[in-house]
Amino acid sequence: MGSRKTSFSITRQELPAVLRRIADALERADAEEQSGAATGGETDPLLAAGLGDFRKFKLNATHAFGQMEVVLKVKTPDAAAIPPHAAETARSPGRPSYKSLKKRMRSSFKALRRAVQAGAMPPPEAAASFLSDSLLMVEYPGYGDEHYGAYRQATEALRAALEAAPTDGSPAAAPSGVPPAPAAIPPVTPEIRHAVEELYRLMVLCHDRYK
Repeated sequence: MGSRKTSFSITRQELPAVLRRIADALERADAEEQSGAATGGETDPLLAAGLGDFRKFKLNATHAFGQMEVVLKVKTPDAAAIPPHAAETARSPGRPSYKSLKKRMRSSFKALRRAVQAGAMPPPEAAASFLSDSLLMVEYPGYGDEHYGAYRQATEALRAALEAAPTDGSPAAAPSGVPPAPAAIPPVTPEIRHAVEELYRLMVLCHDRYK
């Protein structure tokens, strides 16, 4: 049995139309099964997720950032729901499992966002770990590929913002014989704050894939 997910962002007012599309997809699939005919070239993302031939499906809709984030999870009898090479790629020598990679990314991103929300620059170690893991994460097929392009852009925006940020955190001069004070942590820049919040928005959009 295969498992597929489709995620998209809509307004609350658009949700009824999505529910109608689900009903249409189910009715169309039933009609085709009875007639023995099939309509080619179907591009509806709900059908692309396997809704036309499901064994189980779950629709989850939540509010986030003024939008309705919708996740449709479908289990089908199609064993090829995830590309055949996906599991092999995820288990390639030298690569962590997708689950362990996401766990590590959650830890580093939590440190990043906590610092940003406090108005401080993110810890360099956490930033370096998160950026490195983000580049690796988008090489795993079958885990929300449709969002990887936007995620890469957000990751690069964070990298550029970090590189452009001032690094003046020199400790203040201390009297003779007194240990110098620790270097002051520079305040976070608007660019870094925006990049981190955009990454958080994308993670909320794909919440189930980040568990």
